[in-house]
Amino acid sequence: MRLFLFLVMLLPGTAWAEEILSPEEFAAYISDQTLYFAQQGQPYGTEQYLPGRQSIWQYADGTCTRGIWYPRGDMICFVYETDPDEQCWHFLKKGEVFAARAEGREPAADLDVIWRDQRPIPCRGPDVGA
Repeated sequence: MRLFLFLVMLLPGTAWAEEILSPEEFAAYISDQTLYFAQQGQPYGTEQYLPGRQSIWQYADGTCTRGIWYPRGDMICFVYETDPDEQCWHFLKKGEVFAARAEGREPAADLDVIWRDQRPIPCRGPDVGA
């Protein structure tokens, strides 16, 4: 019986349940933080969260854009200076790991939070970042 329970826990999706962060939980998690994201183990980008629901997104190539975020239901949506289209995400807690899943995307496309600190991100260009 113990072996059966152990094997069930090893099945995908059973070891760690996904929990969608509420907008309030998201705000507490990102307050004055910089999050580093990877997709399938490859660096994807970095986001520095600023007061007033503002942020700076840094692409993997080092370029940056400013944005704002706001809740829409249980999703967190972003609009950036360089892209007026709304981008909405579920922010997830999967066991001890945090991730972001774009609206309508599959779990394989999740952006995993691989690091979090309070350092400003170095951005290229005038008036962006530290």
